[in-house]
Formats: sequence, C-alpha cells, structure tokens
Amino acid sequence: MGKNYMVIGLGRLGTSIVKELSLHTKDIIGVDVDEACVNQVSEYIEQCFVCDSTKKRILEEIGAKNIDHAVVAIGNNLQATILTTINLKELGVKYITVRVDDSEYSNVLERLGADEVLIPEDDAGRQYAKQILSDTMLDYYSIDQEHAIVQIAIPHDFEEHSLLELDYRNKYDINIVGIIRSGKFFLPKGSDTIKPLDAILVVGRNLKITKFDKAING
Repeated sequence: MGKNYMVIGLGRLGTSIVKELSLHTKDIIGVDVDEACVNQVSEYIEQCFVCDSTKKRILEEIGAKNIDHAVVAIGNNLQATILTTINLKELGVKYITVRVDDSEYSNVLERLGADEVLIPEDDAGRQYAKQILSDTMLDYYSIDQEHAIVQIAIPHDFEEHSLLELDYRNKYDINIVGIIRSGKFFLPKGSDTIKPLDAILVVGRNLKITKFDKAING
C-alpha cells in the first residue's frame, strides 16, 4: 500500500509539492488557513481543508493521525510552523518535513520533532516531491519540466543482472549513466552488472524513471 501525504501551507512551495505529488498519487491532503490558497490546489487533489494547523484537535479531525509523511510549508510564520510541527509529532505522524526560511532554526525544529528541514530554493518543491515519493530515490536533479537525473538505491534482495539483461532502454526508455558501488563511481558498460546495495544514476522522463524505480524496488 502506498504512502499518504499531508501538505500544510499552500503557498508557492506547498502548491508545487502538491502538484507534483498529484501526478503519482491521490492520497494527499492539502491544508491552509487561506481559502484562496486551498481553492488553487483543489483542481489537483480532492481533500483540501481551510483550517488552522496550530490547533491539534483540528489536525486530528482531518486525519493527521493516519499520515505517513507531512510537509509543513507555512513559510515566514515561525510560530505557526513550530506549533504545527509539535502537533504533528504528538499525533504520531511517521515523518515530518518542515520548510524554514532561516537555517538558524533548523536545529530547533529538529528537536521539536522535524525529521527533515527543507530550506527552499527555486524549483525546490517539485524536486523535493520527487524524492519523498520514493524512499529509494536518493537524489533528484531536474533537467527540465519532464526530464531528470535521479540516483536510485538498489535493494539488498535484488537479483544481480547485467545491464544488457535488464534491457532498460527498450522497456523503460531510460538510460543508466553511472553505478556507485561501495562508495566508488564508475561509468557502466553493457556487460557490467547491477548488484544489491548499488546506487545507479538514471536519466530520462520523470514518469519513466518512476516506473523503472517501482520495477526495481517493488
């Protein structure tokens, strides 16, 4: 069963995360105190709420207890960010990512319950959404709106195959441009194999890379 997500704060960063996630899953809840912000994402996701995330009871009522991954993207309201993070932690959310504009507060938020602190840059929302969709996508580098370079982890129970055997170009229309093994990088040839616990660099269309990742990692 796939993960479910909650994005709290639907400004530019939060909206870009919602848009990207919605291409891959329907299990997303959007939250903001501003009705206009909620309305702008309603075309992408079905579950949107105008509410105050600093109130734990409200978060509980909209299903925060069942969330696997919450992203707090409130922005420049540090007090709301802190209270929301504490609420999510107390409600048992499995993984909490918090956007903060000043890295000075990163340690504070981590002590209060954030598993990860995100300091946004241009295009950060779309890129970060790619990473949280898959535990096995270790890094994501956007080339354009449709293409990317992604580092994918190979699971420990993967059955060793050569690149020729995988036939990844014909099956998935992607390219494997690098293999990282025991911390060392090399450019692969067709006869080279992919082994358990390797990491591979994949280039291609976003949807094709996601399909390949699911085939490799289940």
